[in-house]
Amino acid sequence: MTRPAALLPVLALLLAACAAAPRMIVLESGPRSVESLLAEHRPEVGRNITPFVLAQTDRTVQQLVFVRDREQPHEHAGQDLIVTVLSGHGTLWLGEREVPMHEGDVAVVPAGVRHWFVNQGDEPAAAFVILAPPPPAPLPKP
Repeated sequence: MTRPAALLPVLALLLAACAAAPRMIVLESGPRSVESLLAEHRPEVGRNITPFVLAQTDRTVQQLVFVRDREQPHEHAGQDLIVTVLSGHGTLWLGEREVPMHEGDVAVVPAGVRHWFVNQGDEPAAAFVILAPPPPAPLPKP
């Protein structure tokens, strides 16, 4: 076997190791691929922010949230948020702090902290958001 041909299996292994593994979100109802969730739930045309409640328990609300442009600055007085960017990129503002966010990044927003997200892409950004504890009134499922 020639030297370049002998390197082909090594190159194939390296490329396989670099391939992205399927990304999953495991809900009480079972595991879901990020790709299937994004395909099943689409942002509403002309609507800046489109939230979808995926699940709610006594302790958390799990949402898929699309942001076309930007959120208005706001806070959640009684809920901590865990935000995972699923697609797109932008800037998360935590008070006066500017935090660049890209696909796969995770942010924890403590209750009472003024925050907002600014999408910097051409397509709506999507995030998996966990609120804990749930707001006093259940969030409506669209």
